[in-house]
Amino acid sequence: MKKLDTYEMQVLNHTLEKQIEHVKSLLLDIKNDRIDLAYVQKLIDMNKKEILEIHKQKYKFWHGKNGNWNTYLPKENIEPPYGRLVSKVDEDRLNKAIIDYYIKEDKADIVPTFKQVYEMWREVKNLELSDNSILRYDSDYVRFFEGSNFEMLPMNEITENTIKKFMLENITNLKLCRGACKKLLGYIRNTVRYARIEKIITDNPVEFLELKQFNRHCTEKEKPIEEHFFADNELLKIQKGLNELYGDKPLYIPRYGVELAILTGMRVGEIASLKWTDINADCIRIHTSVKHNRLKNECYIDTTKTKKGREFPMCDEIASLLKRIKSIQEEHGCLCDFIFTNCEGGYISGQLISDCMKRLTNHLGIHGGGITALRKTINSNLRHNGVPVTIVASMLGHSPEVNEKYYTYDTSSLAEKQKIVKDRNAKVTSLVS
Repeated sequence: MKKLDTYEMQVLNHTLEKQIEHVKSLLLDIKNDRIDLAYVQKLIDMNKKEILEIHKQKYKFWHGKNGNWNTYLPKENIEPPYGRLVSKVDEDRLNKAIIDYYIKEDKADIVPTFKQVYEMWREVKNLELSDNSILRYDSDYVRFFEGSNFEMLPMNEITENTIKKFMLENITNLKLCRGACKKLLGYIRNTVRYARIEKIITDNPVEFLELKQFNRHCTEKEKPIEEHFFADNELLKIQKGLNELYGDKPLYIPRYGVELAILTGMRVGEIASLKWTDINADCIRIHTSVKHNRLKNECYIDTTKTKKGREFPMCDEIASLLKRIKSIQEEHGCLCDFIFTNCEGGYISGQLISDCMKRLTNHLGIHGGGITALRKTINSNLRHNGVPVTIVASMLGHSPEVNEKYYTYDTSSLAEKQKIVKDRNAKVTSLVS
């Protein structure tokens, strides 16, 4: 047998280690019942064959004159191709002894990879997630981890520096914003926490990692302030645009959803689920919402986003719009329980209203803030007019804190600001004179 040089031995050793890790990983999948048994067994057999071939390149392997099959196994202070002699009565038994030596199939020696521990954590986490959240978590995993070397690292080989390197590479390559960076670190933290709870690892490689270490490397994707809401001239364009695009299509129901969103700031799902029984002379009773289960691609009616009902005050403009909708539906014989009907006795999806708004803003050449921008617009207009945050927040269906942080913008025009400054400075000047 030809003696291998140092480089050849290093290559073989590296390849052997990878094959052993792969087999151990597959064995763990079998034990945790996370993979098709027939498929994984085929993969294990292929890897075991590779391990045997590498072993036979490193160590002597021969059929003795006495009929036994022989080889050497690694032994301390003895270099290949020699080592600890092993002899078996047939080749199959010897091959099994070689594999058993390398694999050591007892559970204690098998350290699961990041991917495997993540999947274990998800089995528990999924019990508290909605179908849409499950789909989002799955999509995030593909985006952040799938196909990376990191996902195949055994958990006991993951250190703080390993995570830091992976985070920084992802932030750079995927141009992650701060929100996405926070998600990525969150998935890693939860996976590590699960591994520590299950005694897979004892160290905590995320203990000293903080989000602020990565924030400065993130790509900022903030919209300009003016794209968060619609100015008065843009609202006028939207109203006129609805007539331009859909004036000859009175039964195109989503257009009326956009009109109601302008007047109320309601969420699209809340608009889509409205029934005529939710309307009275004083208010609109908002207590349901059309939800879309993206995992099953099904629409259904559920509670509102906050799971709380609320009332939005009636006004002449809202009453006029609802009267117009009912009149058109009566004229075309499609009046039913739902205000925003699909003309078959059911309701339309909120997505149809959003799509209508998107086409409209594209047609008009204004920013595509969508229905959310209409919510922010009515909120900011009311706040600008001095309405207290608690009142506006209750009308739009969120907390005062959320209202202040995400929905309130300065919608005043430059002319208004000029008047404020002029009045203030005139007062100061008059004091001096």
